[in-house]
Amino acid sequence: MKGFKGYVGTLGLALLSANAWADLPQSSILSRYGITTEQLPAPAKTEVVEPVEEKSRFQIQPEQPFVTLRLGDGKQPQTTGNLSIDRMAQQDLERCQRLQGEVARRGGTYMRCDNSLPGMPAFE
Repeated sequence: MKGFKGYVGTLGLALLSANAWADLPQSSILSRYGITTEQLPAPAKTEVVEPVEEKSRFQIQPEQPFVTLRLGDGKQPQTTGNLSIDRMAQQDLERCQRLQGEVARRGGTYMRCDNSLPGMPAFE
């Protein structure tokens, strides 16, 4: 029953469109008033104006990122000459950088890997 109503609606719309199309005049509106296209007034001539290039009042620069993510400061630990201490410091730095990446991935706060306190300069 639902499909039948759709067909009836479409058929009714087609008949209304055909009726409206038949009511439209077949000739142009000019011929109904006895005017030809040559009798129409010529369009007014306009001068071609070159567009003026305006200088911008604002300096447009690329947008800066909202957050700068730094994973590791790129500093290597100081070497002491003792292989076991140097190796331990290197492993500690790598562990801290992995932890830093995990914290950044989870959306936590930035932590430093150079054994310095936040807001204080690093010891060199």
